[in-house]
Amino acid sequence: MKFHFYGGADVPEWFFAETAVLAKISSVRTKLICRQILLKLTGKDINYEKLEKLTTSKRLNFTRSDTKAIIAGLEFILENAAKHNIDVEVLGQELMQLGLPQDTSSAICKGYSEKKEDMRAHFLKESLKLPQLASCQWRVDYLISSSDVKTLNKPSVRLNLKLDKKDVDGDEEIVFELTADKLRVLANELKVAKTLLANLQ
Repeated sequence: MKFHFYGGADVPEWFFAETAVLAKISSVRTKLICRQILLKLTGKDINYEKLEKLTTSKRLNFTRSDTKAIIAGLEFILENAAKHNIDVEVLGQELMQLGLPQDTSSAICKGYSEKKEDMRAHFLKESLKLPQLASCQWRVDYLISSSDVKTLNKPSVRLNLKLDKKDVDGDEEIVFELTADKLRVLANELKVAKTLLANLQ
């Protein structure tokens, strides 16, 4: 069964075992555990001592494995729902389809709704970003000879790449030279990369 909060794909098999454990805890306890996990997912320090107390229950006799399942399950739900920008109502429906009680699903959705934008902002900040190219200038020089070779008679291409200032911590300008053959290889590889990126969209 496919779920929107997981990008329209089937959730991993291990997750079904975690939901069985999640279904055993109260909505109040779920809400408090979610608060701690949401601290982690928004780039803040998590209180592991408090989290351990919330996931320890003599009445339910949770094992260490159960505790890990609760934390992993809730983190999986909240992180993926935020990454895929799922509407809170849709998330609630899908959690109940997974077998979670309505009050437990509502507790998860409440925390998700309150911190959704904070999570997305943190994920964006932490995601890989490559510097943007501001401009590209080139020049072709025809090399007649060099100190090593008396007769060369080959073109040489000089590329000057300028990067966007806001994306760069170090040098904003990259200058290098390459032969005509290497330029052809570079141009071909960039075309292949462009095609691959277009197919991903």
